[in-house]
Amino acid sequence: MTNAAQNAHRTRPAHIGFFTIPAHGHVNPTLGLITELVSRGHRVSYAVTDALVAPVVEAGATPVRYTSLLPGSPTAARQEWPNDEVEARLMFLEETKFVVPQLEAAFAADLPDLVIYDLPDFLVLAEKWGVPALQLCPTHVYTEDLESVLDMTPTPEKRAVERAYDEYFAEQGLALTHEVLVHPRRCIVTIPRSFQYFGDTASDVYTFVGPMLTERASQGDWQAPDDRPVLVISLGSAYNDRLDFFQRCLRAFADLDWHVVMSVGRSVDPAELGEVPANFEVHQWIPQLRVLSQASAFITHAGMGGTMEGLHHGVPLIAVPQAADQFMNAARIEELGLGVRLDSQTATPEQLRAALEEVSADEEIRARVVDMQREIQQAGGVRRAVEIVEAML
Repeated sequence: MTNAAQNAHRTRPAHIGFFTIPAHGHVNPTLGLITELVSRGHRVSYAVTDALVAPVVEAGATPVRYTSLLPGSPTAARQEWPNDEVEARLMFLEETKFVVPQLEAAFAADLPDLVIYDLPDFLVLAEKWGVPALQLCPTHVYTEDLESVLDMTPTPEKRAVERAYDEYFAEQGLALTHEVLVHPRRCIVTIPRSFQYFGDTASDVYTFVGPMLTERASQGDWQAPDDRPVLVISLGSAYNDRLDFFQRCLRAFADLDWHVVMSVGRSVDPAELGEVPANFEVHQWIPQLRVLSQASAFITHAGMGGTMEGLHHGVPLIAVPQAADQFMNAARIEELGLGVRLDSQTATPEQLRAALEEVSADEEIRARVVDMQREIQQAGGVRRAVEIVEAML
């Protein structure tokens, strides 16, 4: 019996609570870990909004429903995610103040033995309950050199946000400060180390296990209709109200010998696109993992979830970032030679077509994507993540 198997055998079944942002890009990276924990006899309670109950249940967790103020929720005052960092952090603080009391009440009679959280704000719950906490981060983490990529210059507005967090923590009777939002005590990162900016200098509190993907059978199946190469186009689930961009894609790839699967999201009515070429199929939602498993190229908004799904399947990327961390992800894709980057606002059909020709013909891009796929496979994924979780029990 291996050491990992012996440790798993000795670990008593535990109650584990999961807490994350109610968005597909944050929930999906947790599903593989949940499935494995449940298979090992642990009980998982997952704080989730109504819209995301199905994948959580499919993974084997018990949903603990709450109401959110974030975009996409019926009770949200705004339905668009902010681009400004200060505005976003204040939005998350308001979300924390609104959600924490709901979850305190929901878990009052059944506290978890361990809190696994994504949004750092949820550390408040672990501190109040006096239980250990583990962060599960689906994107880049802090390293000292990251300031050369991100604008981390202190401003009066940023300092005001930090004071607001410190005041909130003090009101809750906690010794936490805003520093804990950037510097977790222990963190599993669901990207490979080499995709992380300055990953070789990351602190030992971070373990890069790569994406932990599941089949997501509830999303349905998909099979390529013929032997033509498959191009997937998706702008994700948040910043996808881009009718103009999707129409340019129709013009760019209409007469190519590719089968194109285009997901336009809930904000765009496919009927608004106009005439759809015969080599296209257009949907508001697709079983993306299943489609990517048969794809030869992927036009993506460069959200980390979609980026990791594409690289897991060895698919070269055309990054067309829309907002937030997508721009730094797109830059990293280009820097590592995993694909190319375009400006979605200005990219012409000719440029889109040329980008597809480049990523599908460039042997160096293909080789780097294969290398990244191999690193993802070797990072440990769910197996390594479960070892860390059970070591904390």
